[in-house]
Amino acid sequence: MSDDRKSYLINAVIQLAQELGRTPLRKEAVHIHKAFSIYDIEKHFGTYSILLQAAGLEPERKHKDTITNQVFETNIDTHLENYHKDETVHSINQAPRILTPFTLASISDIHWPFSNEKVVKRFIEYVGDEKPEYVVLNGDAWDMYSHAKFPRSHNIFTPREEQDKARSMNEQFWKEVKRVHAEAKCYQMLGNHDVRPMKRILEAYPAAEDWIAKMLQEAFTFEGVKTIFDAREELFLNENTVIFHGYRSQLGSHRDFTLYNCINGHTHKGGVVYRFVRGETLYELNSGLAGDPAAKGLTYTPQKITNWTPGFGAVNFYGPQFISV
Repeated sequence: MSDDRKSYLINAVIQLAQELGRTPLRKEAVHIHKAFSIYDIEKHFGTYSILLQAAGLEPERKHKDTITNQVFETNIDTHLENYHKDETVHSINQAPRILTPFTLASISDIHWPFSNEKVVKRFIEYVGDEKPEYVVLNGDAWDMYSHAKFPRSHNIFTPREEQDKARSMNEQFWKEVKRVHAEAKCYQMLGNHDVRPMKRILEAYPAAEDWIAKMLQEAFTFEGVKTIFDAREELFLNENTVIFHGYRSQLGSHRDFTLYNCINGHTHKGGVVYRFVRGETLYELNSGLAGDPAAKGLTYTPQKITNWTPGFGAVNFYGPQFISV
């Protein structure tokens, strides 16, 4: 059976080479031809190069232009006289290009009822002082400790008590935002903690999906606030800026993955990083942590010392910033 599979792979790579008119690269073989998988290649041949040798094919090689002394024969004075700066090339240090300007305050990972009230209070003060166009609660508003899978204490409160506390604190938060800035466009995203009940239901009783979805919608509906109920859905603030809770672990990785300006949370590590990509400077603003890292609900870390950063995010005339609290 193993020899048959080897012969099949050899014939498949020969056929693909005939179709392309050259030796296919490994990534081309894996993505174009359904016969291949990296597992298959490594299991039967060890490496892709050995498979090519077995098929009688030469590896495709990249040829580089040879550098000669001709490059040194250019007259430097003539070169400078004829040189014209390419105005389409931007400095890597320039400010990010925001096509439609906006101002924003973004708070993330409050983990009610395990919140850091100092961060929440300072955020409300910022909204009242600066009056940003958008106010966004960027996911993981509730901890959903009772619905977690990691080992946890059951001596804190009941699931009903946790839910009531979280709902009450979330509702009071938006009342305070509206009190200090009635004209704000308010959005609440759902994060991975917020949808823990849905995950547990889908694991144990998937037929109840619609029921729990309605309960979550009711729990996260607030007057004057638009809630994005799909935890995978993004909110576009303009043509090149997107906000979502987050799903990657490193600061800057959401920006690199999407190639948009990103405003997110999830990692509990606030900050702003820039990168020059395709002629424009893109940023990622991580809104940090508004939960209490010493609270019982956030004790899933291996130790009390963490590199989480309490604070929140903001975008104003000068661009994105993380405000540490």
